[in-house]
Amino acid sequence: MFTSKNNKQSSWLSAKSNRWARFVVEYVNNPINFLYTGLGLVVVLLTFEHSFSSKPLETGYFSGKIIFGNEGNHRINTKDVSAQIKTEMGEKVLVLTATESRNLESIYLKIFKIDRPGTYFIPGDGEMGNIGNLIKNLKNYQEKDNFYESTLPNKEGVQNGVGRVNITSISATEVEGELILIGNNTKGEQAVLETAKFKIPIQ
Repeated sequence: MFTSKNNKQSSWLSAKSNRWARFVVEYVNNPINFLYTGLGLVVVLLTFEHSFSSKPLETGYFSGKIIFGNEGNHRINTKDVSAQIKTEMGEKVLVLTATESRNLESIYLKIFKIDRPGTYFIPGDGEMGNIGNLIKNLKNYQEKDNFYESTLPNKEGVQNGVGRVNITSISATEVEGELILIGNNTKGEQAVLETAKFKIPIQ
């Protein structure tokens, strides 16, 4: 009984090994099989690499209404934005920039002691005043009148600075919020940024 069972198993194994042997011989004798195998491996590797590749950095944006002097208001909408978290004088600092490519109007923001969502005033009452500047044309960087600094008081004498940024969300990878900013140039002309919203990946 055991011998019969062993014979069946050995014959099955022999048949199986013969099938594999025939398959290997046929595979080797037909060179096109190597081509198909190579193509298959390339497809598998590309699929594997794509599935495990790192997620691309999302594009940020900055959008708001801006007025320079008596020129009337218009929109600033740009994806040319940058956000960085740095350490200065032992404090965590958020540096944010946005530039409209059409006319090179720019926003520069520097907020000290930023560690959570909240409202930060510009320039504020702290020892290290926050900075918020509006730039009419970044190309004319040597002309002082192109720079509207929020560190100067506006005509209304707004308390706690001449602007504020509401950080609604901040993480190691992204910052999101709203900004209102008033600045004056050396001529005393005023620029106003209203209802600006931004969402920017942190570099």
